[in-house]
Amino acid sequence: MSGWADERGGEGDGRIYVGNLPTDVREKDLEDLFYKYGRIREIELKNRQGLVPFAFVRFEDPRDAEDAIYGRNGYDYGQCRLRVEFPRTYGGRGGWPRGGRNGPPTRRSDFRVLVSENC
Repeated sequence: MSGWADERGGEGDGRIYVGNLPTDVREKDLEDLFYKYGRIREIELKNRQGLVPFAFVRFEDPRDAEDAIYGRNGYDYGQCRLRVEFPRTYGGRGGWPRGGRNGPPTRRSDFRVLVSENC
């Protein structure tokens, strides 16, 4: 168990993130994918119009969540390769990490990139 996952609420509570799902996925499909790893307490399917669906699956036993990650991360489901991992939450001290939600923390250096268009 990594030290920072506990304060994020990931590994300790049996909750996993499931990403890169097909657009027609249903809660029943997720239940069928993960039931063999242990008793599922809750499935939260996030399926917004125009975006790739994702879900959170919460197991009663956190060890079952670890098994599900090991067994289903990279699993080919239809034409999608599933991404299964402990969720990343950035609440508490300081909110989102530096650099925003969509990228690594920013670093300053002496180098710069100049982009120009030569016609």
